[in-house]
Amino acid sequence: MAESKVSISNQALVKCGANTISSFTDGSHEANTCSTMYDNARDGLLYYTFWNFAVTKQALSLTNETPVDASYTKVHTLPGDIIRVKGMVDKSGYAITDYSIESNKVYSNTDPLNIEYVQRLDESNFPVFFIEALIAKLAAEINESITGVGSLTRRLTEEFQLKLRASRIADGQENPSVNIVPAGRLVEAHIGTNSSLNGRLRHPTS
Repeated sequence: MAESKVSISNQALVKCGANTISSFTDGSHEANTCSTMYDNARDGLLYYTFWNFAVTKQALSLTNETPVDASYTKVHTLPGDIIRVKGMVDKSGYAITDYSIESNKVYSNTDPLNIEYVQRLDESNFPVFFIEALIAKLAAEINESITGVGSLTRRLTEEFQLKLRASRIADGQENPSVNIVPAGRLVEAHIGTNSSLNGRLRHPTS
């Protein structure tokens, strides 16, 4: 079954030894606390790391605005589901570093402009390792309000740090490692381009 805000909150409440809820609006103290804390806990966890599962690329929409800063000529609008910017690239895929983000706008001298960013996802799209970390984080953050037991908060915080570390490892294993420079070029760069030296390293062709 796909997870939801309420199901994740209930698992956090169980960790606190508290009663579960039927909705964020059921009128209980637990529901009021979870509805207040949940979105910030989720978005904060998404912001911590450039999660592979949450990173996406998108072409930005160019506006007709004229930048106040004369060093820029283009104004693009940021996506509405953005959590954190990872970088900007041009149409050829080259990184753009000369830009400024203000509010929901990007000022640059490049068009088209593409963004790579961490997006806000629906809970049904969270991988299990992220859900486990989110449950632990939420439990640590709501415990003081729910139980008032400081020693339990410390234990829950320690558990969250362990879950966060494990989640980062799991997420990092989803994409294969990539050599920025092909191994052959690394070797050539190391030995130089002297033909006699290269000749001694090559296998005979006949």
